[in-house]
Amino acid sequence: MQPKVKICGITNLGDALLAESLGADFIGFVFAEKSPRRVSETTAREISAALTRARAVGVFVEHSRDETERIAEECGLWGVQHYTYFPEGFWGPHYIYALRLGAPDAPQDFSSLNCDYMLIDSYDEKQHGGTGKVFDWTELPSGINRARVFLAGGLGPHNICAAARENTFSLDLSSSVEARPGKKDPAKLKKLFTNLKHCEG
Repeated sequence: MQPKVKICGITNLGDALLAESLGADFIGFVFAEKSPRRVSETTAREISAALTRARAVGVFVEHSRDETERIAEECGLWGVQHYTYFPEGFWGPHYIYALRLGAPDAPQDFSSLNCDYMLIDSYDEKQHGGTGKVFDWTELPSGINRARVFLAGGLGPHNICAAARENTFSLDLSSSVEARPGKKDPAKLKKLFTNLKHCEG
């Protein structure tokens, strides 16, 4: 069974609709203040409303829980991917706790985390996500429920089949399918989904 696919760092309607038409299950909007892929609430709301099948996910770093809830409701987000751990979770959207393996604040015990899903990414001191760095997938905790994991970090057309064999819920891609930060490359997106379609178990 193929994993789902999340295309993150979407900033415009054209890229969102192309990704959805090719097979993306989730469209990611970055609200992090320092990101070159940051999108406005207005733009995210307009794109989210235009999606017919894919689900919208917001990416947050600095936002408080209440502010995240507000943006999620106003933008029609299916889920919130937050780099802060909120043990109380969220009332409305699905909570995707984003963590970076090797980071000083990375949890040691994954079994006690209260979240709907986890996104596991590579660690970079300067930025959250979109680094293009691949981490060693053998470092995924052995007891983790992969049916609740979004696998991220340097995934692209070149290694999508190897990533798919990790049997996680979804694969998360951003910089590898861009022409530049915030603008997707149609050829790279098409190659990604073509490669995934022809993966062998």
